[in-house]
Amino acid sequence: MFRAVACAMCCCAAATFVDLPAAAQQQPPAPTWAQPPLPPGAMPITRSSYSSRTASSFEVGTLYVASAAYGIGLGIWIDAELGLEDPGVLLIPPTLLGVGAPVGAYFLNRPRLPRGVPGAIAAGLAIGAGEGLGIASLQMVTADDPWGFVGLSRATAIGATVGGVGGFVLGVVQEPSPNISAFATSGVVWGTLIGSALGLGASEEGVGFSDSNDWMARGGLIGFNAGLVLTMGLSTAFVPTLDQLSWMWLGGGIGAVASLPVYLLYIRDDAPPAKRGLLFSATATTLGIVAGGVFGPELGGVGWERDGQGFASVDYVTPLPLPGGVGLQIGGTLF
Repeated sequence: MFRAVACAMCCCAAATFVDLPAAAQQQPPAPTWAQPPLPPGAMPITRSSYSSRTASSFEVGTLYVASAAYGIGLGIWIDAELGLEDPGVLLIPPTLLGVGAPVGAYFLNRPRLPRGVPGAIAAGLAIGAGEGLGIASLQMVTADDPWGFVGLSRATAIGATVGGVGGFVLGVVQEPSPNISAFATSGVVWGTLIGSALGLGASEEGVGFSDSNDWMARGGLIGFNAGLVLTMGLSTAFVPTLDQLSWMWLGGGIGAVASLPVYLLYIRDDAPPAKRGLLFSATATTLGIVAGGVFGPELGGVGWERDGQGFASVDYVTPLPLPGGVGLQIGGTLF
């Protein structure tokens, strides 16, 4: 028995001896990088973290409001197409669709939509409706055979539908900041007001409004699209804050009010038509919007945001382990 135990021990020792060279040839495990702790309150910003952010209640609320207006508009279009006149029947389509559209938006938002999608849909509905309304308005004041209310409601409904679908696709694909949607919507309103004022102010002298409103319609439609293109182009360079948008609205209003004294200069008998003052009002309004956007943030917030920070801030920079090396991880706030 002693001989058997001794042989077994020798065999184990021999096996261990044989395995030693093989173990010695193995590479030691590569050192692993431990990710350093992030600053207090900081979170690593990755694509997945952005896509996981859901829309705020305020943004979802804009979708509900826009969808309700869209539903009511569709109901009015149906009334116009069917020629309904009985009030008891006339009110049914706008009421049904005015309630049904927000209900549909409610179920679309279950589970909660990603951040930027509801705002993009709401902006698309509003911008599309405005585009259709502008085209129909221009046709009605310039064409020998105007579309009438039926054509007006039809163009508005089609435009809103196309805009809503486009906003949904854009929102799902890009998930833009809700501030960009608000910026684009504001831009088309500013452009319409300024363009309409320029068009009417530049219209022919000595004719009534019925003959010069086509200039206003052209200017409004051109300004609408110019405002959309301009704001979307600027959005590729920066994302305005809600406070900045508020200052732009406030600046435009201040510019319009400040231009009112110019109309006093048209009181005299030999003065040009007072509508020429709209050219100055449009210019002052435009400058007020620009000044509000540039200098407003320097004056502080107006209550939309807790802080008065700028367009972007870098919160932290930390090493990031990568396969075969190391990189840098930068995190911050873009809007």
